[in-house]
Amino acid sequence: MSRVLVVGAGISGLAAATLLERAGHDVSVWERADAAGGNVRTDRIDGRVVDRAANGWLDNEPEMQALLDHLGLMPRLIPANDRFGTRWILADGRMQPAPLGPGKLLRSDLISATAKARVALEPLMPRGASARADDPTADESVGDFVRRRLGPAFVDRMVGPMVAGIYAADPDDLSLRGALNRMFELEREHRSLIIAMMKLRRGGAPAGHLHTLPGGAGELTETMARRLGSKIRCGRTVVSLERASTGWEAQATDSKDNVHKAIFDRVVLACPAPAQAEIVRSLDPQAAQALDGIPYSPVAVVCTAWSPGSWSIDPDGFGVLLARGEADRLGARGVLGMLFTSSIFPGQGKGDEVLLRTVMGGAIAPEVVTDCDNQELLSRARRVAAVCLGPERQGPHFVQVYRHQAGIPRYRVGHPTRVAQVRAAEQRQPNLHFIGNHLDGVGVKDCARSAAQLVARIAQTG
Repeated sequence: MSRVLVVGAGISGLAAATLLERAGHDVSVWERADAAGGNVRTDRIDGRVVDRAANGWLDNEPEMQALLDHLGLMPRLIPANDRFGTRWILADGRMQPAPLGPGKLLRSDLISATAKARVALEPLMPRGASARADDPTADESVGDFVRRRLGPAFVDRMVGPMVAGIYAADPDDLSLRGALNRMFELEREHRSLIIAMMKLRRGGAPAGHLHTLPGGAGELTETMARRLGSKIRCGRTVVSLERASTGWEAQATDSKDNVHKAIFDRVVLACPAPAQAEIVRSLDPQAAQALDGIPYSPVAVVCTAWSPGSWSIDPDGFGVLLARGEADRLGARGVLGMLFTSSIFPGQGKGDEVLLRTVMGGAIAPEVVTDCDNQELLSRARRVAAVCLGPERQGPHFVQVYRHQAGIPRYRVGHPTRVAQVRAAEQRQPNLHFIGNHLDGVGVKDCARSAAQLVARIAQTG
């Protein structure tokens, strides 16, 4: 089997390296940070399990399940608590259940009677231009798509909060084909989303069930890093990649300015888009330009622990997302949503304490992450908690703030074209591969799927 260099030890790189090693390849992993794991890391603080970014993954991706099985982690999986499955949306100063399905939508106060009437007209709407186009990269924004099919209120009260919670993105800037391709496919195949749901007998509830591990989401990356062991070299920054007579010559520097050179049969770039662009800029300018077009949004995560009874209402449900403009009205600009962690995964806290996880910033308010100090971020999180749960009786007894300056890649309109340009580079540069959450899905399970698909492609080409 071939010698393979994987550049980047985040979730994508670790998954790729793990699966390549299983397939018999001689794998080396170079990571510029001082530790593996990327953003999928977990801190254990005084008996608490505190995820820095991702807090788990959905179980609807077979390749994710296969990776967990290979790692021996399936028996350790912890499902989210079904008792607290309600998803809330904060609108008009109060929490309201997200109406996940046509029947619930009709009974909901979240949108007005006029807006409901507009939704009812959806089966009469024609297919959009992108669905009619014979072009695999035809695209439009999620906001334009939903507004066209379901009306503007649905964007502000339903889809806007959802994409803010998943992608930290503005729906009017988010690629439909890149982020919610299933909606595009339903329109193309059935013309109407409502007709499609009726045929498929599904409501609007998220597919799959959230899972984690006893040590948090970071236990996954820690397990892979531990198995790979000395094959991972942290503190190495790749500065050049050139064709060699027998493959690729990679050169990296470390923190002491030592130079490391080696020749590999294949190279897998699993680092973020900007790093990939710099590595291939002279080698393949077209690919670098496409990667330059994938920016990242900064995200802050404020994790807090509270004593029971800290508000008049105990958290009950999965969490709450904010309708568009709601955070500004509350004087809490930048707050995208709040997860009720101790309801979802009760074992992550100490005793009966309440754990909350407030996500801020994103493409909607990036300045919050860079301009606000920790105290201001906490203040905004507390303001939202008080609106959702009632006046605060006592403050949190634990606070941990994480800032991710390159938190979530932005799948802007035209994302499929950029991905196609990167994939074309793989054809121009044999045995050079690109993976990462900036290409084919931002979730942990998406990264596992991409890694498995990569290994399958390599097996086919020999």
